[in-house]
Formats: sequence, structure tokens, C-alpha cells
Amino acid sequence: MATIDDIRARKLLLAIPLAVYILSYIYLAFYHNEIFLFKTIIHEGGTYNFLETLFYATHFVGHIPVHTVLALYFSGIYLCMNGRPVYRVESSRLLWLSISLVLLISAGFLISFLWFGTEDTISFLLQKKQSVTRYEQGGSWNLHLPSTMMQFLLIPIYIYLAKWLFKSPVKLNFKGVNIIAASVLLCIFMTWLVNDSPLSTVIEIWKEPRYLAHSVRELATFPVTYYPFALYFMLNHKNPHGSQKVTGDWTLQVSIITALFLFTILFAYQSIIPLMVGIGNLAQNPDFAKGGELSILYLLSSHYFEHFLESLYFILMSLLIYYSIQNYSSN
Repeated sequence: MATIDDIRARKLLLAIPLAVYILSYIYLAFYHNEIFLFKTIIHEGGTYNFLETLFYATHFVGHIPVHTVLALYFSGIYLCMNGRPVYRVESSRLLWLSISLVLLISAGFLISFLWFGTEDTISFLLQKKQSVTRYEQGGSWNLHLPSTMMQFLLIPIYIYLAKWLFKSPVKLNFKGVNIIAASVLLCIFMTWLVNDSPLSTVIEIWKEPRYLAHSVRELATFPVTYYPFALYFMLNHKNPHGSQKVTGDWTLQVSIITALFLFTILFAYQSIIPLMVGIGNLAQNPDFAKGGELSILYLLSSHYFEHFLESLYFILMSLLIYYSIQNYSSN
């Protein structure tokens, strides 16, 4: 069983997103010279205040496909690396996760239609809109496609390092293969569904500085606000079979090293191209931007709050999938 020290150490996972949100709020408060930001416009589009950014429901609605793909993949990868014996999870936990997820989605749609409007909601939902004013084919899906593809490399690296850091058993298995396959197929299907010419669109997106810059910002968001919460619950639940030592698997280790190498190269590419063009030329420049453009730190800080609802969806969906597969495998 996990020791008290192990449990305390894993609580660091909860401290990461909490610290990110607190520091981001402090930065934004200093930037706007306001202690209470709730009615202060902070969104880079220059339209929404802090509360509207925090509960940016149309944004949430448009991102459901992206986060479903990533929740499936995250859960599948964790299952494929899990070295603990399979065991059943209490049915009450699955029930509460399901209820919470339904309530979150329902609230998201309700707020989206009532506060942000029907046109905005439908445009995001049908993947026609990418931001407050920008309409593009493929909408949020295309905007996140480079980062989604990158996270297929990042998630295995992140989970492997987290399990190593917290001394959680690592063993390559096939418990999550079907879930991983489902996430990849859903990614391919969505790309085909929202684009007239999917292959050429993907190629063009990987050349477009605006898409690449957005990908870098997403990759700086998920590891510090999404993944830690999901991992905390996956690593922390009580195992009636006890714990095992971390096992070495050269196949898995080689795969992780390869993924890390590819991710580093592609991340450098995605970072360099936008920097050559200039972030100020790619980002939105609201009236409140000091010096006429927003800094990278501001774009990151406001972005964390913009993705608040999506992060809740990802965490709930990941845990629901993970626990459900655990119970299915134990039958």
C-alpha cells in the first residue's frame, strides 16, 4: 500500500495547477491594475471579462471533440503503462463521474446559448469559428490539430515520467490499446468530417505560423492544468492488491526516448516559425494591450482561464474512461 509520504508527494500534482492559476491571476491583476478582475476585460479578443473568459461556454462546446480524443488517448496510454493488477472500482464513483460530466455538458450548452448566443454556439459547435471574431473551415478542431497531434507524443512521455517520479509500477500491456485506437480513429474522422480536403489542410496547417503558435500555447497549458489532476486520481486510488516495484521494459523505454526526440524537434519547429514572424503579428491585439500587443506571458495567463471548463471535461472524461475499463477488464 502507498505510504503517507507517497500520498503527500502525489499531492504535488494538485499544487501544480493551483499554483498556475494563482500566479496567472496575480499577473493579470498587476497588468490591469485591478485586484478584483471579475468584470475586467482580460480575453485577448478584447471582448470578454474575467468571468466570461472563465466560463467561455461556446469555446467549451467547440472543443468537446478535441478533448474527447485526448481524454481517450490519455486514459488508454495510462492503462497500457499500468503495472498494477486490474481491480474493480466502486460503482458509486462511476455514477458520480457520469452525473458530473452530464451536468457540466448541460451547463456548458445552457450558458453558451443563453449568454453567448445561438449563432456563436452553433458556429463553434459546427467547427466554423475559431475565436471571438475569426471564422475558418474546421473551426476549433483545425486550430488545435497541430497540438492534438503533438500530444500523441507528449502524453506517453508525461505519464511515463510521472509514474517514474512517484514510483508507480510501469509495465507495458494491452489494456488500453482499444481506447488508443478509438482516439486515433476519432481524430482521423473529425479531420475528414470538417475539411473539404483533409490531407492538404493538415499539410497547410503545419506550415501556418498562427496555427503553430497556438499549438505551442496549448502544449504549455495541458501539462500544468489538465494532466496533473487526472494523474493524481489515477495514481492515488487504493489498490487492494498492494503495490509493486517499478519494472524496466526496454521496449517501452526506447519508445519513450523516440517520442521525446520527435517531440523536441517538432516543438522547436513550432516555436521557431511563429517567432520569426513575430507573436504580435499573429495574436489578437485588444485596446488594453500595452505597447499595442500582448506579451507571451499575458497570452498564456489568460489562456489558462479560457480553458477552465475544458479542463474539467477532460479530467472527468479521462477518469470515467479509466475506471470503466478497469471494471470491464476485471470481469
